[in-house]
Amino acid sequence: MNKYLLTFFGGKMALRYEHLDQAGKEAQEQHAAAWAAWMSGLVQSGQLETGYPLEADGKRVATDGARDYHFPETTEGGFVIVKAESLDEAAAIAQSSPIIKNGGYVLVRPCGVMK
Repeated sequence: MNKYLLTFFGGKMALRYEHLDQAGKEAQEQHAAAWAAWMSGLVQSGQLETGYPLEADGKRVATDGARDYHFPETTEGGFVIVKAESLDEAAAIAQSSPIIKNGGYVLVRPCGVMK
């Protein structure tokens, strides 16, 4: 099996990881349940390798050093790495993700193999 990186963008901003504490309790619960069910299905099928939501604050590192950086809401909000037989199969996995129903989109990219 090959590995693919799925990165999640967009969707309802009130349901992004950094804003969840501001969403209503019912919306939080529904959002969490949808992601838990989707991720659980990937685990049960043996397709999930890893994945995490991403925090909005981090560091920008360049030749002039490291400095605090706030990632704009237009950047990815999280990622998973899945195992699939093909890019098309990985895209089908992405199509079933909760971010799609939430108005967002997913970029699907094959992971290379270290040579």
